[in-house]
Amino acid sequence: MVSKFLNPDILERFEELIRDGNALYQNTSANHGTIKDTAIYTQWATSCLNLFDKLTSSTNRFVTEFEHYGRMFLNGERLVVNVGTALGVLKSAKEEYIRGLAIDYHLSVSSSVFNGLLDESRYLFSKGYLRASAVLAGAALEEGLKTRARSEGIEFTNKEGLSDIVVKLKRAEAGVLTEFEAKKIEPLGKLRNDAAHGGEFNYQKQDVQEMIDEVEKILSRILGSR
Repeated sequence: MVSKFLNPDILERFEELIRDGNALYQNTSANHGTIKDTAIYTQWATSCLNLFDKLTSSTNRFVTEFEHYGRMFLNGERLVVNVGTALGVLKSAKEEYIRGLAIDYHLSVSSSVFNGLLDESRYLFSKGYLRASAVLAGAALEEGLKTRARSEGIEFTNKEGLSDIVVKLKRAEAGVLTEFEAKKIEPLGKLRNDAAHGGEFNYQKQDVQEMIDEVEKILSRILGSR
C-alpha cells in the first residue's frame, strides 16, 4: 500500500542522501572505515537525522538505530565509522515511508495524544469550566495541524501559530485542508485566543460544545483518515 501522504520533496531528499551515503561508503570502505573528512560525514549524518525528524518523533526507531550504527569512534589513531549500516537504516526509512508505515505510526500515536486532550477538554466542559475547556480544545487543534504539517514535510517556525499553519495546509501542493475547512477553523482559533488571553469571554456553553465537536471532526480526518 502506498501512503497518500507521500511528499515528493521528502522522496527527493531521500534519494540525495542515499546517493551521498553510497559515495561515503565507497570512500570509507577503500580506507578500511577511516573518515578522511569528518565535516562531510557530519553534514550527511545530521541531514539524515533531520529528515527522520520530518517523518516521526525524534525518538523514533530510525533515529535510534542511525545514531547507534552511525557514530564515529577512535580505532587506534584512526577515526572510523560503519557507514554501511547507517546507510542501511536510511534506506529502510525510505522504504517504510514509501509504504506509508513510518507516517502512519506517527499520526496514529498523535491522534491518540490529541484525543486525550479533547477528553480533558470535555471533562472541564462538563464541570462548567468553559474557558479552560476551549483553551485545551484549541491547543489540540493547533498541535494536531502542526503534526500533520510535519508529516507533509512542511516547515514552520515556533512563532507561527494556528492561522499560519492553516494557510500552509490548504495550499494546492499540500492539499490537506479544503477552503471550507480552513474557514471553519478561523472562528475556532478566535474562540481559543479569547479564552486564553484572560479578557472578556462572551461565549455560551453551546459555542464551546460546538468547538470541541468540530475540533474532533477535523483531527479525526487529518490524523486518522486513509
